[in-house]
Amino acid sequence: MRTGNDLIVGGELILSGDVLLDDWVGWMWDEDVFFAPGMVRQALATLGEGRVTVRLNSPGGHVDAGEQIRAMLAAHPGGCRIVVEGIAASAASLIFMAGAERLMSAGSHLMIHDPSGAIWGNEAEARRAADQLGLTANTYAAVYAAASGKSAAECREIMKAETWFGPEAAIANGFADGIAAEGTAAVPSVPAQAAPAALATVQTAYMSARHKLQARLAAAPKPERAPRPGRSPAVEDGTQHKEPEMSTQTQTTAAPAAPATPPQTPPAPATMAAPGGAAEGIAQERARVKAIREMAAPHVTAGRFMQADLDALIDAGVTVADAGSRILATMAANEPTGRSATPAARIGRDETETRMEGMIGALMGQAEGPATMFRGMRLRHMAMELAGPARGYNDIDAIKRGMASTTMMGGAYGVSDFAYITTEVMNRNLLAAYQRRAASWQLVTGTAQTATDFRELHAVRFGGDFALKRVRENGEYEEAVLSDEAEGLKVERRGRMIRLTFEAVVNDDMGAFSRIPTEFAMAARTMENSMVWSLFRANAKLKSDGKALFHADHGNLAATAAAISIASVSAGRKAMWEQRPFGSTDKDDFMQVEPDRLIVPPALELVALQFATGTTPNEDGKVNPFKSTLTPGVVPNLGAAAGGSDTAWYLVSGDLPPIAHAYLDGYAAPTVQTIEGMNPDAVVMNARHIFGAAAVEHRGAWKNAGA
Repeated sequence: MRTGNDLIVGGELILSGDVLLDDWVGWMWDEDVFFAPGMVRQALATLGEGRVTVRLNSPGGHVDAGEQIRAMLAAHPGGCRIVVEGIAASAASLIFMAGAERLMSAGSHLMIHDPSGAIWGNEAEARRAADQLGLTANTYAAVYAAASGKSAAECREIMKAETWFGPEAAIANGFADGIAAEGTAAVPSVPAQAAPAALATVQTAYMSARHKLQARLAAAPKPERAPRPGRSPAVEDGTQHKEPEMSTQTQTTAAPAAPATPPQTPPAPATMAAPGGAAEGIAQERARVKAIREMAAPHVTAGRFMQADLDALIDAGVTVADAGSRILATMAANEPTGRSATPAARIGRDETETRMEGMIGALMGQAEGPATMFRGMRLRHMAMELAGPARGYNDIDAIKRGMASTTMMGGAYGVSDFAYITTEVMNRNLLAAYQRRAASWQLVTGTAQTATDFRELHAVRFGGDFALKRVRENGEYEEAVLSDEAEGLKVERRGRMIRLTFEAVVNDDMGAFSRIPTEFAMAARTMENSMVWSLFRANAKLKSDGKALFHADHGNLAATAAAISIASVSAGRKAMWEQRPFGSTDKDDFMQVEPDRLIVPPALELVALQFATGTTPNEDGKVNPFKSTLTPGVVPNLGAAAGGSDTAWYLVSGDLPPIAHAYLDGYAAPTVQTIEGMNPDAVVMNARHIFGAAAVEHRGAWKNAGA
């Protein structure tokens, strides 16, 4: 039997052959070339979270399996570089859309068409099947649209025409980003004059492969499976229930009805993307995903909307407006129903979800809501509970079976029920611990930026001569010329592995759920403090002009070192008041930056507090007019113990923060993710935090080396 590790060759993920559902794999011949979602999930876990190169050569297969694989590749933390080597047709073309970078070899082809299938049933069943096929086609048209920058309607027409693309046509239509290089130089695509003959050969091979797969599926014995909830069996004649091959109700495939002779010339694409269409489409898709994540964030944090529901909502391609109504509908469905005329109480949420939330709440020490049914439950008790009623009298064996049980989750996400629950408890405790700890670096930062990947962000600062000029007699206005400077900012990922062992479960180590998240929350805040304050301590250079953040040319570095006093603070305030916009030429054009924070190392804490504490002076000449204008901030990362200075002090304006910071989209706090969740001997998790900072604005801060 092939496994996910068989898909890894030379550190790359090789997806070659037919796309199959997981439950088809057990009765396929071992010599067949195929891949399935479970195999891909296992391979990705083995390859780790970095960027993965995927080499794709497939005539397609089951659309549900293709979408599941596409979603996995698209959600991979490091992103995927997908290279078509040969053909990506039908369901495989859907998988290709998951690539953060989509390339095609010089002689490869991409084929996009409508899903098709077979139906065995009466007229009503056939009509329902046709409606389902139309819904499936529209859903996947949205996926193609998001990847290419086209509209869903344009992609639907391309699908209906069963359109074949060579590399250059795929690039022009936004479905591919480029042609894969061979050696050190990029290779041109197949010459236009050779394309028809070459494409006819490819189409013939494709049809042969699809006929072979359909024949094998028709002849092979089917695994016994219960119908999916909410769907009727394919045939109900009172005497037998037989699921037909590739039925539209449970086994819709992306294989076309093959013509007797393949076309000799490739169909023309329905439309051509305008220049920049792909980039614009990608930007729109990123904006859509970001808006939906921000909309759902408070509900996910509160536990009222599940992360899995959010991911499914994004993958479905719904608009931001529709996403809002769906989020509200999902939360409403999960809430207990209101009072009725009868005294009976009813639970509106699914029983399995209620039970799972109850276990999560009990492990977190909650004593209300669903957690009441599991009050007092310990870690080993939960494992034994998950083992089911037939767990027997051997507690150790029951714990082991409970750690591997999938009765509630059904193996979704490739994790057991025990792994999902314990990871969720870790995540919620980690978020709570992280939010409890104050972040001193917020003294010098503003609103967080959002990074969609690990590439450098550009914090662009605009300036120029904005002074209002006299309008000329003919009514003409003098044009203002803007200038801008860009600073670089990249997020980086840091983390550690957590292993919840079988021994820890047997020993009932409940402390792990509070101790480990607290330690990681502290580590996350320490990481942030280190990244931000080291920029101050080391006087980092700005990317825009190559000069240090605090520099005489920036007008934000005291010429003479002095202790904190009315005179020295006054000099710093004067320098900040006189800062000008970039590119300004008007002598009266001042930004009027006013500091409101006095930042010092621990050695100057007493001096700073005395300076800012209100007192009544004996003489008018000794009045400190700045007492009520500055809030002291004590930062140990700036002191000599951290390699800094015990005498240097800073003035900072909250309106013009000198440091920019960013989180990866969807990761505004540290998270815990299961990486090995089907092992009965341990649950392995990754705790990670994705954060970045950079010095970007010298006009919002002033430094005095102190004395």
